[in-house]
Amino acid sequence: MTNEKHNDEAIEVEVEVVESNDTKNNKASHKEKGDHSEIFSRIFYTILFSFIGWVTLWVFTFVVLIQFGFLLITGQVNKNLKGFNKEIGLFLYDMIKYLSFQSDVKPFPFRDWPYDEEINKNKNNSELNDSSTVEVSK
Repeated sequence: MTNEKHNDEAIEVEVEVVESNDTKNNKASHKEKGDHSEIFSRIFYTILFSFIGWVTLWVFTFVVLIQFGFLLITGQVNKNLKGFNKEIGLFLYDMIKYLSFQSDVKPFPFRDWPYDEEINKNKNNSELNDSSTVEVSK
């Protein structure tokens, strides 16, 4: 009778091990399917943000050229254009971080556009706080 009891316990243990392996395999297959959808999603967003970044870079360049026009005509840079280009630059920075897998956070429009508020928060950061002005000598 003890032999039968040990055999029953061994069978129960084997059943539990097989069941736990099956659940692990199911979880792994679900994870692989989830990974594929995440990968395809990342590919889609990478293509989308690459195009948006290309267009944004052209807008950035156009505003820089307009800024040179202001500098040549008035002798000073336009503060509004300077702030706008700083926000576009931060947007491009966030986009490049996402595209280069440095961050998983999608840039605008998947998050707010608080880039002007980020500038105020990061006043101590020398990259973001360029208080020097450009003047042209006459």
